[in-house]
Amino acid sequence: MVRMQDTRPKVADYLKRTNGELQKRLTRLRAERDRLRSDVQQLVRVVHVLEVENQQLREAAGSYGVVRVLPVQHRPSDR
Repeated sequence: MVRMQDTRPKVADYLKRTNGELQKRLTRLRAERDRLRSDVQQLVRVVHVLEVENQQLREAAGSYGVVRVLPVQHRPSDR
């Protein structure tokens, strides 16, 4: 005779399995979030440096506000 106290309901097995899968997914998503945060911080630093360089170029252009455009090198098209 099987006593009801000794058996585990199927829903409990399902919930345990689902919880394990969700925990693994959460770990992966947190790692991805941390990588993305790091990427954003790096991009913010790059934008800041570019803004400073842009300001320096504008100041170097003098009161005329003339900025020289660099020549464009055309690449042959792949068509």
